[in-house]
Amino acid sequence: MTALKSLMSMMLLCTTLQLSAQFFQHKSTPEELYKQAVQEARQQHYNKAIELSQQALARQPDFVDQQLLLGKLYLQTKQYDNARKYVQQVMAKSPRYRDAYSYAINIELSTGHYDEALKYTEQALNYFPGSKDLMLKKLSILDAQHKVMQADNYAGLMFTKYPTDMVIRKAYIEHHLVSGRYYKQTGNTNMARKSFDKALEADPLNDEAKEGGLAADLKGSRYTSALEQVNSELSVNPGSYNLLMRKLGILQDMHAYTEALSVLQEIIRKYPGDSKARSMESTLRMEAAQYYTNADPYSLYQSVYERSHSRDALEKLIGYSMARGSRQEAMDWINQGLRSSPNDHRLLTLKTDMLEEDKKYSAAAELATKLYQQSPNPQLKERLTGLQLNSGRDFLADQQYEQALTALEAARKLSPNNTAVLDMLANTYLSQKDSSAALDILSQAIAYEPNNERLKLKKSSLLAGSGKHEEAASLMADLATRNPDDPRYKANLADIRMTNARGLMQSEDYDPAKQQLEQVLTVEPSNKDALNYMINLQSATGHLNRALIYANKALEFYPDDRDLLLKKSSVLYDMKDYSGSSAITQRLMEKYPYTVKYRNAFMTSQMAAGRTYQQHQRSDSALIAYNSVLVLNPKDTLALLYCININNERQDYDIALAYAGEGLHHYPGNETFMLKRAVTLENKKDYAAAAAVMDSVVQLDPSTPNRDYRYMLESKTLKNQFALYYLNSSYDFSDNKYNIATVEYRHYFRRGSYALRANYAGRQTGNGIQGEAELYYTHNPSLYSYGLLAFSDYVVFPKVRAAYSIFKTFHNQIELELGARYLNLDSTNSFTGVTSIARPFGDFWVNLRAYFISESSDFYTAFNLTTRYYMNNRQEFVTLIAAIGTSPDDRSRLIRFPELSGLLTHSVGTGYQKVIRYRTTVGLFGTWINQKITNTDYQNQYDIYLVFQRKF
Repeated sequence: MTALKSLMSMMLLCTTLQLSAQFFQHKSTPEELYKQAVQEARQQHYNKAIELSQQALARQPDFVDQQLLLGKLYLQTKQYDNARKYVQQVMAKSPRYRDAYSYAINIELSTGHYDEALKYTEQALNYFPGSKDLMLKKLSILDAQHKVMQADNYAGLMFTKYPTDMVIRKAYIEHHLVSGRYYKQTGNTNMARKSFDKALEADPLNDEAKEGGLAADLKGSRYTSALEQVNSELSVNPGSYNLLMRKLGILQDMHAYTEALSVLQEIIRKYPGDSKARSMESTLRMEAAQYYTNADPYSLYQSVYERSHSRDALEKLIGYSMARGSRQEAMDWINQGLRSSPNDHRLLTLKTDMLEEDKKYSAAAELATKLYQQSPNPQLKERLTGLQLNSGRDFLADQQYEQALTALEAARKLSPNNTAVLDMLANTYLSQKDSSAALDILSQAIAYEPNNERLKLKKSSLLAGSGKHEEAASLMADLATRNPDDPRYKANLADIRMTNARGLMQSEDYDPAKQQLEQVLTVEPSNKDALNYMINLQSATGHLNRALIYANKALEFYPDDRDLLLKKSSVLYDMKDYSGSSAITQRLMEKYPYTVKYRNAFMTSQMAAGRTYQQHQRSDSALIAYNSVLVLNPKDTLALLYCININNERQDYDIALAYAGEGLHHYPGNETFMLKRAVTLENKKDYAAAAAVMDSVVQLDPSTPNRDYRYMLESKTLKNQFALYYLNSSYDFSDNKYNIATVEYRHYFRRGSYALRANYAGRQTGNGIQGEAELYYTHNPSLYSYGLLAFSDYVVFPKVRAAYSIFKTFHNQIELELGARYLNLDSTNSFTGVTSIARPFGDFWVNLRAYFISESSDFYTAFNLTTRYYMNNRQEFVTLIAAIGTSPDDRSRLIRFPELSGLLTHSVGTGYQKVIRYRTTVGLFGTWINQKITNTDYQNQYDIYLVFQRKF
């Protein structure tokens, strides 16, 4: 007895140590690995961070934050292909993950793929349209690609949207400096000057813009413009040596030697110690002498004018300068004349003419205003209006909007009903994004010319651009009615309606959008965009029948349009008409065999059809659909997996194995297909082969579920089991204790198992031995039997004990039992009928068993309610048992069965049992039994029951 207790204690100690090792073993979670990787990355231990990240993804492949971190780490280590792979996976799963776009843009910029970088930037702006960082990134990419015009427009848009943002202003200035440098390098001095001027508009003190603009003018021989800039700077800093020397050089290039010598004298006067200036005087005069000869009449008139300031000589000098093509020289003489006679009408008129010919309309308009004030007349008024109009046009072209408005408002004041002026004024307000003012101006112009269709067309476009689509459409409809033969107006009316519809769709106002599109189709029934949008809208709002109507209508106009056919197929797909959808995509695929999207669309429809067939238990049709996919793409993993599952359900295991083999052929070492092969082999009850497959799976991925499944399969290859059971019963009314120790051998065969047991028990009256034989036999998947036969020496145990039950499982998982029990206790025979009902409820299992006991002339009943809660994939459970009466299946009571039967007995028990790796089972159970002896007396019994089982 002592040896047996020692053996049981050792077994319990080993089991406890094994359980403790399982419970306290810790394995880092993917989240913990991610945090470790972040810490390593902060310390610039990139290789270690990458290793930890790969471990985390191996355990949780859909861990988006970890994928992004891995992409960032590869970017930091310049492994751009790997970085691109993980960042693209993140964007595919989480299109609104902003950091992913930043990394994607940086990857493409680092590898010089500017077009790809720009594509990602625009995708990001679609999701985050107000992001200044993304807008600045897009501008920098456009500059790097030298897409100057596109960059100009985008920089202007940014500056207009955020005029007070200093970062945007700085980027706007830098962009125009970059553009100026680019144009300067390519020799386009005109555009270089304009770029630098735009930079100066935003930052008038920018030295690079000033120098760049001046250099562009000089390189392009635009001396007048260069001279104007230098004079402007001299007005602020009149004593600047560098500016005076620069002006001297420009005048020398212009052959304006008279003014050049005057500037040189000014330099010598202000800087008397400058040897360079003094040395230039003789050289400059020699150059001038060579340019002008004493025999030239021009020189004679010049000498006359210098002595007498003769008006006739001045007229001659102006005339000769013009005749010689020296317009600047002529202008210099005019200016000299005006210094002495600033209101001279003739000279003012000449200067106005020259300025107009030189397209200096602003300066010409200033002089014409002075002339008009001296002598108002209709001709001069008309001329002044034209000069102000041209001046406004130039200012507008140079984006000098305030100056343009000043000039045009002056022209309007002179000629209020001049529609050309009003039209240009409207354009200026439009350039300033002042749509309201532009509309007012256009309304005034139309009031003066009510039949001007061009102005009405412009106003309609402006109304549409301002979001006043109904007003725009009304105006355009009037034009279309007045000009029924002009297709432009119908087209414009349709465009306005389409624009309104797009805006409504973007704001998700679908019903008003549909109304706009219907009006478009009333004007243009074959408008392809409108038909497309109607199909999309009807589909998006769940009106699939109407979507199909519009798809068919569109195909009436464009019967061979592939996109429309594909769209109809999509509508049919959404309507779950997979055969109709497949029929269209199959025709497209046959007609265009090399177009991947048609093949993919056909396969998508067939896959959906297969799933529908599966849901309706039409496995044959489902297999046909999936195999049609596999014909086109033998590597399609889903189709292969579905075929495996269906054949497993049909118990066509060899076919399922063939599909699994096909999957492994295309994807050697693929864990999913290897698992499917193992499951199929398990279904075939080829547990050894299934376990061998799982060995390979565990080598690839030693995860807990994989190892657990391998242990389960290995356990099913074991046919034998050794077990020890120990029952200890004690009483509060007696010093006697009953201990029953049991040794069991069990053998498993295909249809069940049989077991042989030896029970040993001792008490004061003597020790007893009992032998038992037990059998479980499965007749079919829903029916099995249980049988037991036991003999003993009747010292302790009943002499004979027999039991039989048959169990039937119904489709709702309810299990019913019918059975019988027999006990022979010397002269007493006990016969018992047994019935029970059991059913699982999720992780719970409940069993209610009733015993109907006949003993001689007495009849008793007993009832037993057992509940279990399963855990850890049903490898362990806790149980609660309640019973009334003493049943012939209660081993702890059989020793004293004759004296206990018929007494009122209540019992409550609980216990815990765990299976370790599907091979070793341990359990501990305790029961309290209360028995009524008399009306007032009760006695108690306490049972402890230990279980140990081991398969081999």
